[in-house]
Amino acid sequence: MTRKTILCLFCTLFPWSVAFSQGIDIYHYNKAYSEMENMLNGNSPLSIKRAVFLAENAYLDGELDYEKDFCEPLRKGADYLRRMITANHWENYKTAKQIALCNFFFTPCSGNGQNPFQYDYNSELHEDDWKHQLVSITLKTHKGQCRSLPWTFKLYAEELGADVHIAHAPRHNYIMYEDKDNLFPEDWVNVEVTAQQYQPTWVIKEHFLITDSAIAAGTYMTPLTDIQTIACQLAHLAFSYFYKYNRYDEFTLKCVDKSLKFYPMNPNAIIIKMKSLDVLLRKHLIQNGYLRDYYTDMIDAQYIQCIKDLLSTHWTHVTEELHQKWSISQEEADSIRRNIIYIDK
Repeated sequence: MTRKTILCLFCTLFPWSVAFSQGIDIYHYNKAYSEMENMLNGNSPLSIKRAVFLAENAYLDGELDYEKDFCEPLRKGADYLRRMITANHWENYKTAKQIALCNFFFTPCSGNGQNPFQYDYNSELHEDDWKHQLVSITLKTHKGQCRSLPWTFKLYAEELGADVHIAHAPRHNYIMYEDKDNLFPEDWVNVEVTAQQYQPTWVIKEHFLITDSAIAAGTYMTPLTDIQTIACQLAHLAFSYFYKYNRYDEFTLKCVDKSLKFYPMNPNAIIIKMKSLDVLLRKHLIQNGYLRDYYTDMIDAQYIQCIKDLLSTHWTHVTEELHQKWSISQEEADSIRRNIIYIDK
């Protein structure tokens, strides 16, 4: 498969940019990278909450307040969830915290202000606006989409001490946790936060055209460890940087290089790396008069390795037709919610 063919495939996933301009202020992005790098290298404690804050604060030019915008709402929610568990006598369930989280997210209660977390259908009208991906907005509005909703769920779980995991499907995120109480027919529970329902494995696999090879490789339908989750957030940092500045460059390459060391089966990170390499190669060729040299050979070698790495993930290439097929209407979502059976005892 040639470079041209690969790039044509990726254009549907990532808009193209070859901007080489300098002079942008990326102080908050460098700070976010540095702190997440320290987490991954074991130099500071892992905190998914802190990592998400850092990435979103960088995109918003330092406008967020860590304590007010993240710590306070999450702490308040976790305190309510502990009271919910006690009030409903769920203490004997090994998955009491997970049960409480699902009820907190899906049903009106005093803890969520009678405002459960729901899919924001307006976000589909602004897919190119990264603000609709932000957990900080979902924490305030209780609305989000297939990135911010499960990541918000994960942050509440981290605060509560519940063992839940981010999992991926093509262009999608959801939650997995181990069914330690044998309440479901499978060993792992798949929580589709956007549709407010539990889903069996075969439904996700069939709906998103996921191959057995992709599952075996750990690309899709695999619960991420906390280290992998931080690494994934580092790739999100690179992607938000692209959306903010409309460019791939040395910074995006640095982010995904570090991310892939800890979470190599992330097709999106590999694609961002390939985009970054191609932009840097074009920049170098303009500067050296389009001559082949050590740098061009080095970039080519890395690019070829990226192609091999991407193929090894057995990723699902998402066309616009598939993307539209996977979208659900407001009416369909309402129908799904009306047929949910909640665990309340």
